Amino acid sequence: MVKPYSSQEIATLRALRQTLLGMEGRGEGEPAPAYWKNAEALRLYDEVFATRIVWKWNAALDEVEERAPSAFRPRTLLDFGTGTGAASRTILARIPKPERVVLVDRSAPALAFAQQSLLAEHPDLELETRTSLGSGEFDLALVSHVLDELDDHQASALAGVLRGAQTVLWVEPGSKLTSRRLSGVRDALLDEFDVLAPCTHRAQCGILGPGHERDWCHFFARPPAEVHTTARWRQISDALGIDLRSLPYAFLCLTKSTTDSQRTSTEPRRRVLGRPRVQRGRVLLDLCGPVGVETSQFLQREHKDIYKALKKDATTLRFEPPS
Repeated sequence: MVKPYSSQEIATLRALRQTLLGMEGRGEGEPAPAYWKNAEALRLYDEVFATRIVWKWNAALDEVEERAPSAFRPRTLLDFGTGTGAASRTILARIPKPERVVLVDRSAPALAFAQQSLLAEHPDLELETRTSLGSGEFDLALVSHVLDELDDHQASALAGVLRGAQTVLWVEPGSKLTSRRLSGVRDALLDEFDVLAPCTHRAQCGILGPGHERDWCHFFARPPAEVHTTARWRQISDALGIDLRSLPYAFLCLTKSTTDSQRTSTEPRRRVLGRPRVQRGRVLLDLCGPVGVETSQFLQREHKDIYKALKKDATTLRFEPPS
């Protein structure tokens, strides 16, 4: 039987969470603080916060693989913002093994933790670790939860290095500020990349257009069902105030090699942003497409099946329902 977290472990997790949540609100020029104080903090982070990051990565990967089944066949892989290795572990469990993997994180202890965990699962994996990005070309670049730690100059420098990748998959928290910054990165890279997901188009991001200053592009990952029946996760939810029902995230997948054959034949016209809002007699959807972002409604009397399905579970809808 797995023991509950001790009071000291909960205190460590609470301090980690406070530091992570405070990243976004740092003052201009204030450096991002280190948040892994020791090996115990790394272990606890990996058990709780990195596991939640894995849920986001799986949700993003599910969508990209659905829309472009051949997107991920890399020989070389870069993982920027490696942390304890959540992104690399997740994707390596789903794709053919690359010839070479490069892990980049400002924390040397985190890199050592990630390296050990990856080699435990893939003993013959060729791994390189770096505490700074450097240069190089990669088939696939993973970027995970870094924008809150980067200022605009650093984010621009990262985007410049990513131009050497063939495909970029970038996952961030689903907060307003961070998501809108990610949309800005998307638009800055449109001159060299096509957009595989979440967008259904490669026009400028409608969220950043006039009249949408209060909006942001985000989605919700669903935790595994067993999370809701696990004593340790209930303890985490109660002690840290974490909502286990769903997890907001933002993501972006760009590629230099998009062809019509890579996309599915049922490419949707407009992507649903956030959650559908089920009201009495109607469902409101915020939809993003080539002409921008707009709100559309589906009336119960005209779309009974759609209304019934969304009223039962509105979290699984990705794209505009058929008329």
